[in-house]
Amino acid sequence: MNETLQLIRTRKSVKKYKPDPVSKADLEQIVEAGLWAASGRNFQSPIILAVTNKELRDELSRLNAKVMGA
Repeated sequence: MNETLQLIRTRKSVKKYKPDPVSKADLEQIVEAGLWAASGRNFQSPIILAVTNKELRDELSRLNAKVMGA
């Protein structure tokens, strides 16, 4: 079976996260994957913010929830 299809079929949703920070190497790979990800008709230029500061991340999450009405 195609490796990509296998990954799609066996993926799991994450509902709870560990408190451990993501390693710099892993974060760089995640950002690179996001930069290469498909976009709508290839019109969107990716803007990726890797927020590693917990307080800032929590504040952005709170503000996003407020905007989304949650």
